[in-house]
Amino acid sequence: MMEVSIRDVANRAGVSISTVSRILNNTATVSEKKMLAVKEAMEYYHYEPNQFARGLKKQTSNMIGVYFPYGTDSIFESAYDLELLKGIEKVLAYQNYSMVLISESREYESRKKRIPKYLEFIRQKRIDGLILSGLTSKSAEDNVDVVWQIMEEGYPVVYIGKRLHKKGLNVYAQFEQYNVRMIEVLRSNGHRKVLLLASEVHSHYLKGIMDRIRNEMPDMEVFPRILNSFLETRERTLQDIREYVLQRGCSAICARGMEEAQILLSVCAELQIKVPEQVSILSVEHELGNGTRLYPQVSSFYVPAKDMGVGAAELLIDYIENRKVRENSIEYETKYIERNSIRRL
Repeated sequence: MMEVSIRDVANRAGVSISTVSRILNNTATVSEKKMLAVKEAMEYYHYEPNQFARGLKKQTSNMIGVYFPYGTDSIFESAYDLELLKGIEKVLAYQNYSMVLISESREYESRKKRIPKYLEFIRQKRIDGLILSGLTSKSAEDNVDVVWQIMEEGYPVVYIGKRLHKKGLNVYAQFEQYNVRMIEVLRSNGHRKVLLLASEVHSHYLKGIMDRIRNEMPDMEVFPRILNSFLETRERTLQDIREYVLQRGCSAICARGMEEAQILLSVCAELQIKVPEQVSILSVEHELGNGTRLYPQVSSFYVPAKDMGVGAAELLIDYIENRKVRENSIEYETKYIERNSIRRL
């Protein structure tokens, strides 16, 4: 027998999924005609909503879950994650909500057969809403059906990254776009061979980035390298600089963040490679001004992670409290900041 979803009921009744969800939870003010249409559709399909769906909005905890899927780095080692959390916390504190940090290890993910930990918090009604970060990772892709399920049931979710659900709320910066722009900046300064360092969590963006570089800048030779952890970076960086800078002649390196830029500068000093005279460094920057704390000061593309955290939290609270949501999807602009780490060839 075919499994019937809330989407099927909504389609037959000629209403939105959110309307069906509100009727199920007794929170809807709708016309009698729509109410009868939904009831008829439920009877037609013999649809019985599960207890999870019916109880989603019947009690509140004033707690918001913030979920980071498994990875090799702790979120406390990432300036991007920390800035997101600062922005989220700022809004939640002002709105009288508290934050529950939900993170996973690879061991948890394998033990629970790919059921994300945040689903336990939702089922147990321990949180009123959820902010999902890192949806481009393998963990989130494995659980895309879970994300769809909770969104179809009308549960309040905002995700940070590319949209996974057409009715979902999200905030994002164009990761692929600003990585291509980094290569454009280096090319405009005369560089033709570049080492591009990338995180495992963003590895499947690489194909799109590399395709664009090949199509738009065919004279560029870019070597992408996927790194698993900042903690493993120094040893790997030594190997990469020896191979790609000293042997293959790369004149520039793109770093994932200022944590990595700092390691690059240290390794270059150890190998007696001068920056920017012998190799240029261009980094992503998540906390404005971080690049000025290094020597030489590192040129960067600034990604406003704290603002993204603020935007995600505001969207979620507006949704939870039935306030009008101005935009379902908010894009945050990145900007190039020129400092002293790029040499013009």
